[in-house]
Amino acid sequence: MAFNPKSEYIITPKEISIKDFFDYSEDYVTRPPYQRKAVWKQKKKQALMDSLFRRYYIPKLVVREVRLDDSTTVFEIVDGQQRITTVQDFFDNKYKLPKSLADLSNDLAGKYYKDLGTDVRKFIDKSLKYQADVIKNIDEPQHVEHQIIATEIFWRLQQGETLNYMEVAHAQLSSLTRNFIVKYADDLTFDYDKYEPVDSNPDKMPFFELLNVDNDRMKHLQFMARFLLIEKNGGYADLSDKKITEFIEDSKTTNGIGDYSYENTHEAIAVRKNLKTFYDIFKDDPMLDESNGIREFSVEYFIISCYMLIRHLRMHYVLDEETKNVVREFIYAFHTRWKTYEEAEDTDMLTFSNRRQQGENDLEARDRIMRQVFFEYLRDNDFEIKEKDENRVFSELQRIIIYRKGKGLCQECLREGKPEKEARVSWSNYQADHVIPHAKGGQTTLENAELLCAHHNQSKGAKVI
Repeated sequence: MAFNPKSEYIITPKEISIKDFFDYSEDYVTRPPYQRKAVWKQKKKQALMDSLFRRYYIPKLVVREVRLDDSTTVFEIVDGQQRITTVQDFFDNKYKLPKSLADLSNDLAGKYYKDLGTDVRKFIDKSLKYQADVIKNIDEPQHVEHQIIATEIFWRLQQGETLNYMEVAHAQLSSLTRNFIVKYADDLTFDYDKYEPVDSNPDKMPFFELLNVDNDRMKHLQFMARFLLIEKNGGYADLSDKKITEFIEDSKTTNGIGDYSYENTHEAIAVRKNLKTFYDIFKDDPMLDESNGIREFSVEYFIISCYMLIRHLRMHYVLDEETKNVVREFIYAFHTRWKTYEEAEDTDMLTFSNRRQQGENDLEARDRIMRQVFFEYLRDNDFEIKEKDENRVFSELQRIIIYRKGKGLCQECLREGKPEKEARVSWSNYQADHVIPHAKGGQTTLENAELLCAHHNQSKGAKVI
C-alpha cells in the first residue's frame, strides 16, 4: 500500500482579470492579519505593468478562500499583496505607465489609465490576467487551526525574502505578546469580526509620536517588545533580537488568535503607564507635528535609556508638572552633552556610547550613567525631587482603624450632603484612601487616610479632594 498522507487543504488554479481587483476590491483581503503593510516604489509598480503588457512570466498569486457565512466568501491574499495593490493603484490613476512601453505603442508610454484610448482600456480590462492558486477547505476565519495553516503557508512562501525578525514575529497570530505589541505599537489593525484590514489603529500609544523613528520595518513594535522585556525582568534584561523572538514564541497558545488578555499582566500595565508618563513629559515639544518626531529621539539605545530613567522616577518619585519639566530639560541637556563630548575629557559619555548594544550589562551601564548624571543635574540646579512612600498599601490594622474612625461612612458622600444611610459602606466594599494621593507623595499613614466608597475612590484617581 502506497504512502500518501492526507492533505489539509486543496488547491484550485484560477485565472483572475486584473481589473477585478479594482472593480470588486471588497472581495479581496489584500492584507491579512499575519502580513505587514508594504508599498512598492513607483518604479517597481511600472516594471510589473511592463511585464503584464508583454505577457512575461509573473509568479502565481496564492489566495485563500475564507467563508464569512453560509452565503458569503472573500479571498484572502496569502501571497501577492503588492501585485494586487499595484494594479489597483493603476486603475485608480495613481501612477503612469512606464516609458519603456513606447516600443509597443506610443499610446501607452507615460499615460494614466484614464488617458488611454478605448481599445487599449478594453485590452487591459479583458485580456490582462493574473494566474492564482486558490486554497480551499481551510476557510473558517475563527477556526484556530485554519488560521495557523494559512499563516504557515504565508511564512513558508517568504523564506526566500529578507523579512526581519520582527516581521517574522508579526506573523505569529497565536502569540499573546505579539497581539499586545501589535495592538499598542502598530500603525494598522485588523477587524476579525468583519474579517478585513483597517489602515489605522486607535489603540496605538501616543508615545510613538515622539520618536523620530519610522515604523516601516516595524521598529515601533521592536521598541514595545524591548520595553516589555524590561518590565518582565523587573529592570535590566537581555533585549537582543533573539530574546524578543523567544519572548513572542513562548507566549503562543492554542486559542491565541485575537486574544488580547496579555494586556492585563503586570508588565503590560507597567509599560503602558511608563509610556504615558514619557509622552506626558514631552507632548508639548514644539518640534512635534504630523510628520516629525523629536529629533533627540532618533537613536534606539538613547530612547531605551530615557525609558529606564523615566521608569525609575515614576516608580520612586513624585512626578508633578514642575518635576516633569526638569526631567524634560535634563534629557535635552544630556543629549547635547552626549553628541558633543570630547572622548579624552568625558569618560561617562564615552562609556555610554560604547555600551550601545542591547545586552543586559550594556543596559545597566547606560542606566547607571544616565541616572547619576540626572541627580548631579538636580544638585547643580538646586532642585529637590520628592520621594514616594515605598509602602503603598495600608496594613490590616490601619484599615481597621480607618474604618472605625470613619464609622463605616464614606467621607466624600458626607461632604456631598448625603444622609448617613446612603453614605454607609460595608467592610467588604470600603476602600482606604490616601487623602494626598500616593502618586503625589502622600504617605501611607493614618493621618493621611480616610474611608471612601469604591465609587469615590476610583473617580478621585490621583486628584486631591
